[in-house]
Amino acid sequence: MNCAASWGRARSVGGQHSNNLVGSRNYAMWLNVYLTVITSLLVMAVLWLLWLIRRLRRQLKRARGFPVMSPGCQPTPHEWRADQTTIAWLGHATLLINLRGKQILTDPVFSEIVGLHLPWGTIMGPRRLIHCPLEPEQLPPLDLIVQSHAHMDHLDTASWKRLSVGPAVVMAARNQRYIRRLGFAPITELEWGESTTAGGVQITAVEVNHWGERFPWSRDHGYNAYLLEREGVTILFGGDTAYTAAFSRACAGRKIQVAVLPIGGYQPYIRSHASPEQAWQMFLELGADYLIPIHHQTFILSAEPPAEPLQRLLAVAGKAAGKIVIREIGETFVVPVK
Repeated sequence: MNCAASWGRARSVGGQHSNNLVGSRNYAMWLNVYLTVITSLLVMAVLWLLWLIRRLRRQLKRARGFPVMSPGCQPTPHEWRADQTTIAWLGHATLLINLRGKQILTDPVFSEIVGLHLPWGTIMGPRRLIHCPLEPEQLPPLDLIVQSHAHMDHLDTASWKRLSVGPAVVMAARNQRYIRRLGFAPITELEWGESTTAGGVQITAVEVNHWGERFPWSRDHGYNAYLLEREGVTILFGGDTAYTAAFSRACAGRKIQVAVLPIGGYQPYIRSHASPEQAWQMFLELGADYLIPIHHQTFILSAEPPAEPLQRLLAVAGKAAGKIVIREIGETFVVPVK
């Protein structure tokens, strides 16, 4: 018998057994990592869902004390002049803007309920307190849609599905995933400080003091305000934000005709939503001619009464309250020519 050959065969068998053992250990280790990650994600999703349910129950309980109302005014965009700038507030952060002949829609939300869409047509979220004064079918042909961020009360996919495909779209970074399959083109995503021209309008993304996650695990979403400029008219659409000095920095050297700023959602979320007093301070720092307050009266998203934000804004403005030009859903404002 060849001892050397036998020893070689034994060593080969032993090495194969060792490799199989190492492979089994690696497989078990990665399986354990995979199961740990999946379990953590499931726990996080369940905890988020429970938090959402508790929050929604509080919102619905408060909303029952407020009957759903029709708006006191209805915009008539077919009568608007192309040589003027006209703005109508459709509720929450949705505005229809005629910027000297270019029709712009911001953060389109037309649904009666916004939130998490579940199977069988169920939606978990707050309902409107005041019906939208215009339906998508009543809008003029749009040139541009701007989207500030992906929160469900601002990016409502059901509303996007009701809009006609055709206008250019400008969104915050990594937000287009929610509308990519709906046929809108072109879609441009902007980071803070970036600019583009779309739909005949110059758009610049502006920093805000907010956050952009649509779900707890979606940490990469951008969130913007926008400067909209055309033919010497500049509008700041503030989207959603807590107090920030970024607006005055971004607008330095520019004349802002209209500042659109959020004033609700601050109790107890003051770290991500400006109070009326802070919104007025930002307006003064901008040196804008007029203020259109948004993010109030439409949905119950926080603890303050629906009418409180506007009341506090008017109080802090005092004798300058005439600069607050839209106060109720459905109202329209024509920017004076100076």
